[in-house]
Parts: sequence; structure tokens; C-alpha cells
Amino acid sequence: MAKPLALVTWSLTAAMTVLLSAVLPTSGLAANKTSRVKNAETFLPVDYIAGAWWLYKSIFVENGRVVDRSNGNVSHSEGQGYGMLIAVASDDRETFDALWTWTQEHLQVREDALSAWRWSPDTATPVADTNNASDGDLLIAWALSRAATRWKEPAYTAEARRILKDLTAKATVRDATYGTLLLPAAQGFGGSAEHPGIVVNLSYWIFPAIEELGLIDPSFPAADLIASGKSLLEKGRFGSSNLPADWLSLKGAHPQPAPAFAATFGYEAVRVPLYTAWSGAAPLSLLTGVQMRWNETGANVMHVMDLATAAPMTAMSDPGYRAVSALLSCGLGRAGQDSTLPPFEPTDYYPSTLHLLSIIAISERYASCLPSQN
Repeated sequence: MAKPLALVTWSLTAAMTVLLSAVLPTSGLAANKTSRVKNAETFLPVDYIAGAWWLYKSIFVENGRVVDRSNGNVSHSEGQGYGMLIAVASDDRETFDALWTWTQEHLQVREDALSAWRWSPDTATPVADTNNASDGDLLIAWALSRAATRWKEPAYTAEARRILKDLTAKATVRDATYGTLLLPAAQGFGGSAEHPGIVVNLSYWIFPAIEELGLIDPSFPAADLIASGKSLLEKGRFGSSNLPADWLSLKGAHPQPAPAFAATFGYEAVRVPLYTAWSGAAPLSLLTGVQMRWNETGANVMHVMDLATAAPMTAMSDPGYRAVSALLSCGLGRAGQDSTLPPFEPTDYYPSTLHLLSIIAISERYASCLPSQN
């Protein structure tokens, strides 16, 4: 039975108190419990991540699938990839294998190694659309690659390469202006009579994944994709604050907000600073305008923003979005009282997932921004 989110009000400190007393002594995450933690609020990054993951999966992971409870309890390839990635970071192979098995059985239903983008539990045909989502495939391949390294399992690497081969063949395209582009899916974004021109989503450029996956498969066009993503980030910013768009149309000489979508920096583009700060492949200074606008809105609350005016629209008040802001501040060297990493408190699937990813990114690249480990 699904847990009512209103009942889930623990902070990460409370979750860690339970986890450290009941789970970690036998988890193998650290050899020495005494050195691992001095009290419930002082812990190493690996324990910080594992504690948040333990709480997250108690709410959003069910029978091997990551459940979007605020969206009809559906599951997405993106969510499966995120879950697998966080499980690796938490050294949780049991959950990783459950997520991967479910993904193979329920989403890898195409004739290739790509995953259908959505699975709905309450419909006669749970996979009504077999089109893929390229970010989901990238995330799954990235998680498999990291799992192969952590657990010394070469079969995971082979599976990651299978995905990359089909992703390259079916969801990348060579453009005369921007080079090799990542299409959001194998079908539907290469231009049509109604909407001419390629449409891309910059948040699908998962820079740290692309970098690492290029190391396991030289045929995967990692360098070209990083170059095109950097170019789009440079040229695809709009308004006085230079905000990246959720969706870009590449029709014409310059990128423009895609006319079929709202012209906003919102729930898609919020991942651009996450992936850019995590990787460093593109200059983080290109996102200074994002951080300035977030800080100007007051009360440390993020907002969806209108591209033309940079005016705040819908509030993004969940702590997971503030975690992305904290990560960006760390990357820009501007961490301070207003950008402290908020404690992990699960809300909905999406911001809670971004929160965990931000924790991982900070622990990997900006560990000094984590809570005190002294």
C-alpha cells in the first residue's frame, strides 16, 4: 500500500538515526562504525547518501520500479535510471538488481535495447507508447556502467554498450550547425510539416553520464555530444537573465524556444544546472543568471520563470529544487547561508529525486559543501 506523503515528515537526520542504529552496522558501507559516525548529525558522504536513499526507496520504490505517486503511480525509464544510479551510489546492489530486472521485463519491450518511456499500472496496455526517452536510456546505461565498476560485474558493461549502440543509431543526428545532437526520442523530434526543425531538450544532455559512457564505448559520440550541448547552452539562453529554455527549436540561424511548448525555464531545464555543475563539461558561469534570478525571488524558493521577462511564475518550493540551487552555488563558489544544502525530506517523486542527485553530485565534486564532517 502506498504511504501517504503527509505522514512522511522525517528529516534526513531522523532517517539517519534509524538507519545508523539498525541498518548500517551490517550494510558494509564502512568498516568501522565508530569512525563512520560521531552522532546522528555528523556522517560521511556515503552514509549521507545511503540514509537519504533508504528513506526515498521506502516511499517511491515498489517491487523493482520507481513510482511517481503524484502522477497516477506511473513509472518512467528516466525514474528507473535515476533509481539504479542512486542505488549504485548507496552500494545497494539488491535494489539495483530489482530495478534493472523490472526495467528489462517491463520497459525493454522494443526490438532494440532502448526502453519504452512510460509504464502505467492501471491501463489494459501498460506500455501504450513504445517510443523511448533518450535521457532515460542514458541514465540506465550510466547506472549500469557505474555498477560494473563498483561490483566488478562486466555483464553490466555489456548491457550499457548495447543501449549506447542503439541510442546512437536511433536518437542522434548530425546537424550542419550544431554537430551531433541528442534527440529526445527515436521518433517525433526530427521535424515535421507542422513543426519544422529539430526540437531538443537541453536537460537530456546529462554531461557526467556522457563523459563516463564515452570511456566504455569509443563508438559512442561522447565528445561530439558534449560539444553540441555546450554550444546549445551558450546560444540557447534567453531574456535579460540568459535563462535556458525547457525545449529548444533549432529551426533557423539561432535556437529559439520550441513553439509547441511553453517558453519557460521550468521543470525540464531545472536539471541543466544539476548536470552542468556535476560535470564541469560546460562553463558553469553560463548559468549565473539562473542563480541570480533564483536568489532574487526571496525566501530561497525556486520558480518556473518566463524566458522573455525572467518573471517568476509557479513556485518550485520543494526542498529538492533548493538542493539544485545549493549545488549550483557550490559550483559557482558562492555557497553561503542562503544556499545551504537542505535536509532531505521527501515530497513528490521528481523533486525528491533531484535532491538525491544533488547530494551525490555535491559529494563527488564539492564535498566541502556537505554538512560538517569534523
